[in-house]
Amino acid sequence: MIEREQHKSRISARRWWQAAFALLLCTVLVLEAAPQLSASALYILTDGIATVATGTERVSADRILLVGAQEGETDVVLEADRKVTIHQGDNLFYATSREAETVSELLQREGIEVGPLEMVRVDLSGEDIRLNIAANFTYYETVQEAAAYTTLYTTDYTLPKGEQRVTTPGVNGTQDVTYEVVYADGAFVSRQAVAESNNTATAEVVSTGTLVKTAQEGDTIDRVIRNEDGSGYLILKSGDSLHFTHTMDVKCTAYTANVGKVGTITATGTTVHTGVVAVDRSVIPLGSTMFITTANGDFTYGMGYAEDTGVRGKVVDLYMNTYNECIQFGRRSSVVYFLDQ
Repeated sequence: MIEREQHKSRISARRWWQAAFALLLCTVLVLEAAPQLSASALYILTDGIATVATGTERVSADRILLVGAQEGETDVVLEADRKVTIHQGDNLFYATSREAETVSELLQREGIEVGPLEMVRVDLSGEDIRLNIAANFTYYETVQEAAAYTTLYTTDYTLPKGEQRVTTPGVNGTQDVTYEVVYADGAFVSRQAVAESNNTATAEVVSTGTLVKTAQEGDTIDRVIRNEDGSGYLILKSGDSLHFTHTMDVKCTAYTANVGKVGTITATGTTVHTGVVAVDRSVIPLGSTMFITTANGDFTYGMGYAEDTGVRGKVVDLYMNTYNECIQFGRRSSVVYFLDQ
């Protein structure tokens, strides 16, 4: 009789717990159905005893960092049947994504809690999905961005000095920009570009001319550019350039006014000055414009104008201001570059 009463009592208690659980379950279902509401715990009835298993809540969008996803996505929907690796501190978890499952739902299903300062970094760039849960992140992401062409400036010894010409048009392109992204204690700290690569833009090249008719006083030759026809360009140390039509190897001497029979008026009627040279008009036509330097380059006379006569053959007599300068110069092997008139 006592055993029958105890049995009835156990049945009655179990029915009470079942009724209470059914009421609680209905309450949970109602809460889950309500917009923006969810149950934070699951109540389980076992042998008449109610226990509580804590569940994870949905991670807010501002705590999910997406790498390799489309811009504007927040809690991204994962592809089904992809392997998922989850790192949280020293813990490592493995899972497989389900159809139309979000990151938050996957974490909830796996029972993984995300702390109040932690964030979830979702890397979709590889074959497997990688989730990393931590409070501090420093990672690098590379994105393709538009790249405007740059302009490069160079010189052109064939263009008149100061004249500019676009020799290569600029074309815009793209480039890969790598950013360093830093989060600390669950908050964004910085995002800055640290590297650029694969720039497809074509630089615009603008050439500025250096070609002059007359060299500056004291300017010397830096290098000579020769063409097959004997013409070419003198690139001067000042940066200027001179065009010559041909050259001649000559012997150079020097003269000055009021020494011997030399006066101050040239054969062409001009007054003698530095730059006037005497020539054999049958070898070098009067009126020729030249740039004259010694063959070994140790002396540069510079600009010379064939305005006087009095020598024979391939000889050029250079006017100098003093007799002492003439004595110091003596007679030297030289090169005459004939310039454009």
